[in-house]
Amino acid sequence: AAQTRRLLALAAIYDGASRTEAARIGGVGLQIVRDWVARFNAEGPAGLVDRKAPGKLPRLTSQQRVALAQAVEA
Repeated sequence: AAQTRRLLALAAIYDGASRTEAARIGGVGLQIVRDWVARFNAEGPAGLVDRKAPGKLPRLTSQQRVALAQAVEA
């Protein structure tokens, strides 16, 4: 459903609508529409599919995790 909403907003732009109108159709702000356009131009329709957020980077390196596991086992 989210991808369809994004495609409809972008279709409005390609039909000559303003980005403001596309933002209204998509129910988002102008910056989000700009992001959608960039993703669509780079990846096509697949770029508009919801993605999992990358999350925080781990605080420990893999070597530190191994050393911690060894210390816990000891």
